[in-house]
Amino acid sequence: MNVREPDWAYVARSLVKVVAVAAALFLALSVVERVLWFFGGFDDERTALVYGTAARAVNPDKRLTDDHSDGGLLVTTYTLRGEPRRAGPGEDRTGYEITEDLFGSVRAPSLGGPSGSLADALTSLDVELGVDRQLMEKARKTIDGLPPTLEAVAVVEFTHPMAVERFVAFNRRHELCGGEDVSYIYAPYLYDDSSDMFPMNAVVWNRDMTKKRWEDLTYRCGTEPEAALAEFRRWVGLLYEGDDLEEFGLSRGRLAGTAEEGVVYGLVVDGWKLADLRKLLDDPEVRTVNLADVAFDLG
Repeated sequence: MNVREPDWAYVARSLVKVVAVAAALFLALSVVERVLWFFGGFDDERTALVYGTAARAVNPDKRLTDDHSDGGLLVTTYTLRGEPRRAGPGEDRTGYEITEDLFGSVRAPSLGGPSGSLADALTSLDVELGVDRQLMEKARKTIDGLPPTLEAVAVVEFTHPMAVERFVAFNRRHELCGGEDVSYIYAPYLYDDSSDMFPMNAVVWNRDMTKKRWEDLTYRCGTEPEAALAEFRRWVGLLYEGDDLEEFGLSRGRLAGTAEEGVVYGLVVDGWKLADLRKLLDDPEVRTVNLADVAFDLG
């Protein structure tokens, strides 16, 4: 005796088949798209622009520059070369690899975020900013106890996030012309242990991060923050939904929000004299200065 299958079971089984076929087609199309992308030529320029720039933005503890790219069928590799961002003489340059596989997954085991004292200074940057007299006096005492001609790598914290107009006024007041020796903290380090969100690195920006090797970059006195923010927004606008930024402690959504907000939380300065950093402590918009490294100028 044949038992007729219930209508609901037949419909459910049909839906499962449809979903399975659709998922298989989607996976197959994704693989074909990636294979065609590889056979069509490895876009090393975009890899450098997206992932090389992301690596620089979250690893301010290193001075990173382009080196070379190698395209392959299963894995492509983009290599940066760099040295630790120290106040003293430069060290031997090391190669740092960023790899992207056939499915678009990115790995950069040595470029997932800063390390050392500069990382400590960035992660301790307080998002609840404001004037802190005790913190200010501690910074003054530390700097005043050292020779003023020492060179330093440091993080300058502002008392409040500054919009571009106010930051331009700050630059003009201190006659800052931008340059490789001063970068802008557009987003602080973010970690919430009450959620499943992975830690988000601080975003530290300099216009040279998107500069091509052969380009000459002219920084602007006073109004450099406007040019830097415009370039940051242009870079964020080039990101795709499928770009794998998690390896760098970044997300496209947070970057988009950061670019739209366009405020600066502080500075990462490189090779400044302690005497010049000490002057910033007298500005009411500077909360404190955290020294990451100091050294004598042996040049």
